[in-house]
Amino acid sequence: MANSSFSKRTRSGQSGVVLVIVLIFMLALTTIAIFSARNATLGEKQARNDLGYQIARQAAETALRDAERDLSLPSIATPTGATCTRGGYLRADEPTISDAEFTTTCLRGQCQLSKANYAVPWSATNAASAASTSNPGEPWWPANKGGLWGDNSNLTSSSCATFTGAVPLGLFTGASALAGVTRQPEYLIELLTATQDSGQELKNFDCPNPVAVPEAGVETADAATTTVAAQKLNMPCHLFRITSRGFGPTVDSQVILQTYFHIIKS
Repeated sequence: MANSSFSKRTRSGQSGVVLVIVLIFMLALTTIAIFSARNATLGEKQARNDLGYQIARQAAETALRDAERDLSLPSIATPTGATCTRGGYLRADEPTISDAEFTTTCLRGQCQLSKANYAVPWSATNAASAASTSNPGEPWWPANKGGLWGDNSNLTSSSCATFTGAVPLGLFTGASALAGVTRQPEYLIELLTATQDSGQELKNFDCPNPVAVPEAGVETADAATTTVAAQKLNMPCHLFRITSRGFGPTVDSQVILQTYFHIIKS
């Protein structure tokens, strides 16, 4: 009887140890499964975010090219599919600027701001101060920093002459709308060089390097030989900064790009 009782106690003790081992093993498997699921979810989110960024970037690139075409179209042209037309102002065949075209409110997407606007620090500008100061900062900043993007995603032909803020893709060029984006890309065009008409002190970037620099040399005439110094042929030009904003599959996916564009004045 004594031996039988000892055997029962031994088997009971062994069964308790096995249960603890099984529980630990199940806890380890559960932990591994949870971490694997979290890593898979994180990887999916990263892939989705990267895809959204790439779509938004390509949309912003498209808007940059659209703005360059907008600045280069002949003034008499109305492209097929365009909702609005510029007409009568700066174009490739009429390189002159009027004060009515580039304004402090970015009328029709074209901005002409004073030098003071560019001196406003980012940290000192917010929604409250932007509304109470005449120098809210740069037009491509976010709206809560005084930016002038506006909300022009649903513009119609009735607003062509009066809207302020960014130009949606194809509004003046007739470019086709992009698929797979939550909102069509848009752009702003800033005039950065002073003009004869405006009288404003603008940011006044220099135009690009001289178009040509004739080398120094010797010039022979009928009566005498003279030395000619090298001369820089600086072509006067209008310099613009184009800022585009592209959107991805969601409005939270945004990319802002900038480029500089110049037109030689005749």
